[in-house]
Amino acid sequence: MAAHARYLEHVERLTAAIAAGELASGARLPPQREYADAHGLATSTVTRVYAELARRGLAVGEVGRGTFVRSPAVGAAAAFAQWAPAPGAVGGVDLAFNYPVLPEQTDVFRQALRETAAGGDLNALLAHAPHDGHPADRRAAAQWLSRRDGAAVSPEALVVCAGGQHALDVVQLALCRAGEPVGVEALTYPGWKALAALRDIPLVALGMAPGGSGIDPSALDRLCRTHAGRLRVVYTMPTLHNPLGDVMPLEQRQALVAVARRHDLLLVEDSAYGFLVADAPPPLRTLAPERTFEVCSLSKPAAPGLRIAYLIAPPDFAPRVHAAMRASVWSAAPLMAQLASRWLGDGTLDGWIARKREMAARRQAIARVCLDGLGSTGYAGAFHRLLPVPAHVRCDDVVAALHARGIAITPVDAFAAPGQAAPAALRIAFGSPASDAALEAALRQVAEVMRSLAQAR
Repeated sequence: MAAHARYLEHVERLTAAIAAGELASGARLPPQREYADAHGLATSTVTRVYAELARRGLAVGEVGRGTFVRSPAVGAAAAFAQWAPAPGAVGGVDLAFNYPVLPEQTDVFRQALRETAAGGDLNALLAHAPHDGHPADRRAAAQWLSRRDGAAVSPEALVVCAGGQHALDVVQLALCRAGEPVGVEALTYPGWKALAALRDIPLVALGMAPGGSGIDPSALDRLCRTHAGRLRVVYTMPTLHNPLGDVMPLEQRQALVAVARRHDLLLVEDSAYGFLVADAPPPLRTLAPERTFEVCSLSKPAAPGLRIAYLIAPPDFAPRVHAAMRASVWSAAPLMAQLASRWLGDGTLDGWIARKREMAARRQAIARVCLDGLGSTGYAGAFHRLLPVPAHVRCDDVVAALHARGIAITPVDAFAAPGQAAPAALRIAFGSPASDAALEAALRQVAEVMRSLAQAR
């Protein structure tokens, strides 16, 4: 039997056993070498089988523990990096997503709509915009980004996209091909993973630098040599990594750029949370503008419903990026782009960013108190924190117990690159609770559940 056929046979056999309850949720699958010997398979084939089960949400690998079965319901939720509060739960709290919206933003939005209706060019807002966005919107974004980075951004290098996820979609459409590997951090953004899976783009986990501050340039250099030129694109979150919360130092960024130039790599820089770091090192784009694509989303600094992001691309790739825009969404909504330009130009967005930095730092302080003694870690100004799960407790059990209490939370394996075992930990997001008091109450329940499960085991 061909190797691929045997691989599929074992994937479907294990999938059916899980669905029938023959392999119960929480059951530990045999070590890969043991399974390989028992069934006459190569260990690499078993690795692929377990990875496919994880991709389907039916198994989870945990560092130092092995691979465990998930129930289909749990797996489906984790595969989308979310746990919705239990139906009928009273006072459900979302600790899975970061949607930080300030109370005053509603009134600012209402006033902007009034002024647009009274004096704006409504005919232009009802018509199609150019694929890369109206020139005025690109100028506004370029001026704001130039002030932010201290380096000029050309409006011609910028494309207005329909949110950060759409900008990543455009990048993949423009750069990536089915079967061609793309390098990512061992823990990476689930949205990038989802796009790659739909396009059959294999993701290759890159070694992390000592201390966990992003991609290790030396490891990337070695990988490029072994892939003999096949690796062309690397996706990274150098400024406030999600979920680790790391900020890559300048020297490491320079080394990463040197490796990219040596092997002619294209870099995709996702700066979704970068706005929270006041003294961040310069973006990769300013160090290697000829090969870096930066995605700057307004979902977190402004509001998730705005659905506006800016993609800055090297000039040589403009035709491909514009073609990807035309194929995916034609152009971002002109009304939302105009509102974003207004807030970029009049200082409103800068004020929101200052307030949200204060909010994130305050909520981190609340979390440190509520989770004291549980070993949680996080960047002092981030909207998320990692909570390790004790060795004898399963992440799924903690997540399910909190789900029953109406608290949504994300297991870190949702961020694991394909084939990578995830640390036994949970990502706790602070951006969505309506108040500090609601966050504190939810975090105290998280601590209570964690301690209770640890004692019970």
